Amino acid sequence: MMIYIKRFYLSLIALVFIVVIFGTVTYAWISMASVNSLDGMSLTATSGNELLISIDGINYSRELPSAALEQLLEQVALTDVTSTDGIHFNRGGLNVGELVIPNQHFVSFELWLQTDRPEHNIYLVENVNHLVSYDSTFSGTYVVSHGVTWTSDYNFINGPSLNDIVEKNEENIYFASDAVRISFQEIKDLDNVLDVRNSDEMHTFLYDPSENEERGYGVSFGAFSYFLVSAQVPIEIPLEAQDVQYHLSTFNPDNPYEAVDDTSLIATLQESEATSMSGKTLYRGKIVINIWIEGWDADAFNSILNDRIKIQLKFKAAKSSNQYE
Repeated sequence: MMIYIKRFYLSLIALVFIVVIFGTVTYAWISMASVNSLDGMSLTATSGNELLISIDGINYSRELPSAALEQLLEQVALTDVTSTDGIHFNRGGLNVGELVIPNQHFVSFELWLQTDRPEHNIYLVENVNHLVSYDSTFSGTYVVSHGVTWTSDYNFINGPSLNDIVEKNEENIYFASDAVRISFQEIKDLDNVLDVRNSDEMHTFLYDPSENEERGYGVSFGAFSYFLVSAQVPIEIPLEAQDVQYHLSTFNPDNPYEAVDDTSLIATLQESEATSMSGKTLYRGKIVINIWIEGWDADAFNSILNDRIKIQLKFKAAKSSNQYE
């Protein structure tokens, strides 16, 4: 597999950030003051020479310095927010109607991609959460956190079975990484006059990197159960489902450039008027990446807002599964 990695023309984004919360609340949805400060975040990219990325649409490279995002994110104060489509954000629970601001309450940034290869479809690939701890790293996509020890002050149901009870004074470790969502919204690159697509032709991908569908969005146990017994305020689980995916695309082992499915297809690069150093036509695209703590996740306990998170995203250029039908 390591031999193939250099041939696959992968692009890797590594995001490492530390989340710290100030203040104490019983549950994240309750308090209007449940905010985090983002102490630091670094973003790097590595790939073969053919797939390059940029945060300004001008300077493309395989590596992006951490300083490039520091200014963008210096005002971020992560607050538990919610989104069903990864595009529109709001507060939930008792905070419905509050204004949600990108790069203040959640992370949001634009990313340009370009290649002169014949493979123009870009995928998020290779979830390796099970191989990574907070103090280690591995090639692939992962969201991991250090974990926070928390002692519950109430009995509550923490699983789909009524027997999954966390008792009062029971101590467990809870992870912010279990409640993270990441969305990828393809948008038109206005600087590319050859990109004539309509908005309905663009890709959107909302991903739960924990890949734990059972403990996903809007379930009646976990953080919601704790909220009911601790706050004793009646609120309802959202009726609208979250359009989220719990796995990434896979690829034909006999043809690494062929996607078996397009689940995590995030962009289709378009022909541009620009050319590479070798004189080949450059294909370009643009996406918006959003990262947030999903307040309606089963693991969105207030304690996780004290956690430290590491995120790494890995991209791959390949041909769509539709091209082989």
